[in-house]
Amino acid sequence: MISSEIEKCIINYLTGNATAVELELLESWTQKEDNLNAFKEYIQMHHAINSNTLKVDVNSFKEKQLKAIQQSKKSTLKLRYLNTLKYAAILIIAMGSSYFFYQKTFDNTTDFSASVNQITLQLENGTVEIISENNQKEILDVQGNVIGTQQNNKIVYHTKNTTEQAVYNTLTVPYGKQFELVLSDGTKVNLNSGSSIKYPVQFAANENREVSLNGEAYFDVAKNPENPFIVNANKLKVRVLGTQFNLSAYPEESTISTVLVEGLVGLYDDNHYNSETATLITPGFKGSYNESDRTILKEKVDTRIYTSWINGQLIFRNIPFKNIIKKLERNYNVQITNNNTVLNEQFFNANFDAHEEISTILNTFQKSFDFNYTIHQNQISIN
Repeated sequence: MISSEIEKCIINYLTGNATAVELELLESWTQKEDNLNAFKEYIQMHHAINSNTLKVDVNSFKEKQLKAIQQSKKSTLKLRYLNTLKYAAILIIAMGSSYFFYQKTFDNTTDFSASVNQITLQLENGTVEIISENNQKEILDVQGNVIGTQQNNKIVYHTKNTTEQAVYNTLTVPYGKQFELVLSDGTKVNLNSGSSIKYPVQFAANENREVSLNGEAYFDVAKNPENPFIVNANKLKVRVLGTQFNLSAYPEESTISTVLVEGLVGLYDDNHYNSETATLITPGFKGSYNESDRTILKEKVDTRIYTSWINGQLIFRNIPFKNIIKKLERNYNVQITNNNTVLNEQFFNANFDAHEEISTILNTFQKSFDFNYTIHQNQISIN
C-alpha cells in the first residue's frame, strides 16, 4: 500500500498543488518499479471514482507544477520531473479515452464522488466499483454474470468448478477499515487497514492457487493437496496446503512477517518452490524476510499479538513508538507527525481496544513518557 506521506504527494500532484519538495520525493519513490505501478494504479483508480465530477484543466495543471519546479534550484529535479510529466500526460490521454467506457459501464445513479478512503473492487478489465460496507448485493463480472455476493463488510465468491484461465479481481481496503473475503475455493481472508489483494474469481484448473498481497491479511486456507495455495508478497512467496497464518507485507516496513497459527508453510523467494531450500515455519513461530539481503529469521512468538487486530484489539509488545505510530495511522486513518525524536525510540507494552478514541490511547502513552500532542481533523502533531 501507498504510505500516507506519498499519498499526500500524489493527491497534490493530481490537483496541481505539489511543492518542489513533494515532487522530488514522488520522483524518488517512483524509481522503484513496484512503486511506479502503484502510482499508475492509483491515478487510474482516482480517475475511475471521480470521472463524473473531475474536470482536468491540463494547462492550469502544468502551469502550477512548472511554477513549483522553477522555484526549486535543483536542475536535475526539473529534468526528472519533465520525464514524469510526460508519463502523466500519457496517462491523462489514456484516461480521457476511457471516460466513455466508464460512463457506459455504470448507470447514472452510481456515485463516483467518492474519496480515496473507500473500499474498492477492481475488475479484470480495470473497471473500479465502490464497495459500501452497509450494502448487500450481487457481485457481477464484466459480462454481467453473478459470481458472488456482498454481505456488509464481506464478499463471498461462488464455489464452482475451476476455470481454464484465471480472471483476477483486486480488492483494496484503505486506512481505518477492514474487510473479509471468501474466495471461490472456500479460503477466508481478513484484510487489515491499508491493504490490497489480487486474486482469481475462479482458480485455474490443475494450477497452484495464487494471490498477491500488499499490506496485511489473515488467511484461513481451504485444504487442497493437489493445488497448493501461494501468496505473493513482493519478492517473498508463502506456500501452503491448508493452514491459518498472518502475513504482514506493508511497503514501508523493512521486513515481511509470516506468523503461523496452524498447519505448515514454506517461505521462499525463487520462482519455483524447492522443499530443500525453502524455510519451513511451524505453529507458534514467525518468519521475518529481509528483502535487502534475502534472509529469513525464525523465532518463537505469541501469535495472539500478531492476530489481535482480527478481534478488534491493538497489542504492542516491546515495540518502539515509531512503529506504533504506523499501526495507529492505519487503524485510525490519521497522519501522525512526531517531532519528539527521543519518544520515537522508546519501547512500550500495551493493550487497547481498536475502537478506543485515539486521544485515549495517546493519553495512556503520556503516563509513561512526557510529551504533548495536538489533533486537527486527521492530523496529529506530537512534540
